Amino acid sequence: MNSKKITSRELLQAIGLAHHSGTMIVPYMMIAPATTDPKAAQIIMLVRALQTVLYQLGATDVQNTGELDPPTARAMRMVAGPDWLRMSWGANVAAVVSARDIGMRLTPAPTMGDSPMAGVPIAVSGPLDFLPDIPGGAITYGVIGFLVYRHFTKRRRA
Repeated sequence: MNSKKITSRELLQAIGLAHHSGTMIVPYMMIAPATTDPKAAQIIMLVRALQTVLYQLGATDVQNTGELDPPTARAMRMVAGPDWLRMSWGANVAAVVSARDIGMRLTPAPTMGDSPMAGVPIAVSGPLDFLPDIPGGAITYGVIGFLVYRHFTKRRRA
């Protein structure tokens, strides 16, 4: 039995990220996709590398955009399981590398009736585009704004 532990850098190299890019991405390998900023340059590079491997595995509907769009999320769910958003990026990369090593083949999503996937962070757009994308998008920011407003209005009345 080989008990050698694969490092984050080796996982990143396995999906085609060089040393310099890997150095910037390694700190994100312990964080779950659901809690990272999808607009961060390191996350975009990581997602693009994963999209390339997913495309090579047969998910031809996955485009190399660097965004966690529905086709990418669907392919990741097929490879890493339904909890892929809660798993660390390292666990997701390891699942993709393992799938490639065992010869797993993915199928593209059907073109008709393809619905948006639950659990994919919703982008905040318009005048609030400077805010990072979070699960729930504008609704989550609205709830946070309301709670902050209530906090400060209660303090003034007391």
